[in-house]
Amino acid sequence: MFRFASFVLLALLPLCGCSTSNSMDYDKVDLVKVSGNVMLDGAPLPKAVIVFEDPETGSVAFARTDSAGNYTLQFDSEVDGVTRGAKVVRISTTMKILGLRGESDDEAGDGEVDGESGETEDGQSTAGIEQVPDCYHSNSALKLEVSSDSTTFNFRLKSDCSVTAPE
Repeated sequence: MFRFASFVLLALLPLCGCSTSNSMDYDKVDLVKVSGNVMLDGAPLPKAVIVFEDPETGSVAFARTDSAGNYTLQFDSEVDGVTRGAKVVRISTTMKILGLRGESDDEAGDGEVDGESGETEDGQSTAGIEQVPDCYHSNSALKLEVSSDSTTFNFRLKSDCSVTAPE
């Protein structure tokens, strides 16, 4: 009998913990809905990825700006929001994020603007070229505090990196 019970237990073991649904209990996560706008040198920054990173835990919330530079942060691929607290903000036109709503493999980080060719002044394509200065993405100086009272963050970035906080 012991052998049979052991066999059944071992046979069922691979099924333990398997689930076809997301087991995240969003009610236990204290999320704040955050949105805003991103401009670079006075012009909207379309199709840019914006990331709010918690410097303590490394957790992130993310969004892609629309053609007017507007964004709404996602906690993950299903729920909007970001946890409260200090954040480092990173903004990039070439960054790719798995689970970002509205992003497909062929458009992720392509740098094109709503079907336009995306060219520089000298006629070169901007596809795949980072349009945002390094001081706003890999070496970001953008820091802020998310709270229930602070839910809108507009970024008026400058190519000379003189902006280090949202409006």
